[in-house]
Amino acid sequence: MTLFLQLGFQGVALGMVYALIALGFVIMTKGSNTFNFAHGEFVAVGAYVVLALMPHMPYWLAFLGSVFVTVSLALLVEATLLRKLISKGLTTVVLATLGVSVMVHALVLMVWGVGTKGSAGPVGSGTVEIGDVVLPLSSIATIVSSVLVLIALLVFFRRTSYGLALRATASHQEAALAQGIDVGRMFALSWAIAAALAVVAGIFLASFPRVVSPSIAVVALAAIPAIVIGGMDSLAGAVVGGVIVGLIQVLGAGYLSDYGGGRLHEVLPYVLMLLVLVVRPYGLFGSRGIERV
Repeated sequence: MTLFLQLGFQGVALGMVYALIALGFVIMTKGSNTFNFAHGEFVAVGAYVVLALMPHMPYWLAFLGSVFVTVSLALLVEATLLRKLISKGLTTVVLATLGVSVMVHALVLMVWGVGTKGSAGPVGSGTVEIGDVVLPLSSIATIVSSVLVLIALLVFFRRTSYGLALRATASHQEAALAQGIDVGRMFALSWAIAAALAVVAGIFLASFPRVVSPSIAVVALAAIPAIVIGGMDSLAGAVVGGVIVGLIQVLGAGYLSDYGGGRLHEVLPYVLMLLVLVVRPYGLFGSRGIERV
């Protein structure tokens, strides 16, 4: 039981990271009507920039600097790529984001190399003991920070004019235009929010394990099963799907390590994703009319 509780807690922590990444995907999909396959690279850039700035300034400034760099990169891609190609069709835009993903990955390799770096996380490697259960501080910080971010997003979308405008654009672009909403600005805002979430996810994803490497972008794409399971157009589904994927991965790694060469846990989220697609192609919380790519 002790092992189950420890693994379950770490699974929820990892799932919250996936939830933040999945939220970025969903916000971009709803806000700009496209799917950005370069989002995983934004996660990697966010983690690397924090790591690069940490020796030169307080951690909170390094985090804000990383948010500025990553959001600027996302806005550059949105302005020079998305706005030019959005009229060419969804498939064209998605393929273009794949090209951006390759280019940003190559840039990361040129700047930081192929090896692993130290942790970019905000807390150390300490633990907290509750009875026989040992909880890593990094996991506690991940859950607490993720919940605070989710609350901030909820307030933003429910209580602010920009949040309401973004929701209106996501619901119906033509109707939003008729109400005087600058849809182009909402496109940019959705990418900026997703990039900021990518930074938060990146610094905590680097805690599983506590290193930053180019492969973090690939790990971030594990959020794709989360958004498919939860629903491509559902913010709540992104959170639920992220937690489900995190739990499956960590529990699978803990209890099924003797099977599949110790890599079975990496496949399980995709198995569940396929099962969900067979039963509910629009996900657990998604709309029936969502278009899959």
